[in-house]
Amino acid sequence: MKRSVVLACDLYDPKTPELCQEWESKETILNMEDTIRKLGYDVAVLSHPTEIASVLTNIPPNDRKNWIVWNLVEGYHSPNREAYIPALCEYLAIPHTGSSASVQTLTLDKYKTKLFLKSFGIPTADSQLILSPNDIPKIPFPLFLKPNGEGSSLGIGENNRIDQNEDFARVTSKLLEIYPSLLAETYLSDRELTIAVLGNQGNYQATPPAFVDYPGSVYSDLVKSKESFVESLDFHVPSELSNSIQFYSLKVAELLGSSGYIRLDFKLEKEEVYLLEVNATPGFSSIYSTLPLLWENTGRTYAELLNYCLELGFEEYNHHFRYQYAKDRNV
Repeated sequence: MKRSVVLACDLYDPKTPELCQEWESKETILNMEDTIRKLGYDVAVLSHPTEIASVLTNIPPNDRKNWIVWNLVEGYHSPNREAYIPALCEYLAIPHTGSSASVQTLTLDKYKTKLFLKSFGIPTADSQLILSPNDIPKIPFPLFLKPNGEGSSLGIGENNRIDQNEDFARVTSKLLEIYPSLLAETYLSDRELTIAVLGNQGNYQATPPAFVDYPGSVYSDLVKSKESFVESLDFHVPSELSNSIQFYSLKVAELLGSSGYIRLDFKLEKEEVYLLEVNATPGFSSIYSTLPLLWENTGRTYAELLNYCLELGFEEYNHHFRYQYAKDRNV
């Protein structure tokens, strides 16, 4: 029987970038749809919550194993927003791409993720959760402030580097008007690196990492674009540094129990590497997303990437215990 793919997505609207900076562009979704269809799947693009829920709940239970949902829903504001699709699919016994709801919810919270991974020896910069403008910084200056639960550099600009108490109070007050919690962490001044880990638990593979170079001194929301890749990736990473980042990345994947794919960002300081964050719902644009570029640097095509991610989703569905409750209920 022919398999079907639902591209469950939010579509980027340039009129409200402060809400949807993480959402995929229409061009990206159309490209994914065309690529997946050429792989031999039936494809449907759904971008409204009611529509997505209605289609999934109306798939006959005995046919759900032949469907898979590609999770591209990012939402906004909610700490559960990247877990909407994984939770729904698991509850209905429908395969989906990417990690479980629990992994999505944890990694969206940068502070909790850093605490968890640091307890297992993953190097991260000292950090502090900021919930009020009256919070006193416990980290020595200079430090860096950013939203605790956002991606795509939302809320990040040149002023997020903080050198004194007056700046801390000003920037904190401004950001907390928009975001419910902030992360303060030791400012790291050296180059940033990114890497992808693909696979399911027990069978992970890490791409070679790349330096991420960008205009200015901060990887800000002004750098991000849905039209082009403004940043540049430098794959000339020294072998010792590359091996270290791959080692830590594979360990992070095992500790989190990630599925399908994750992207990790690191930064250097005095030749030491520190984990910045883990993205369990990375972008898949062939134009402006780093994960496909990391994959293609290994000599494999964009179509091969999408096919592999779909295969990993079906594999997870067939073997992971988290689907068992729903499978038993659908008998």
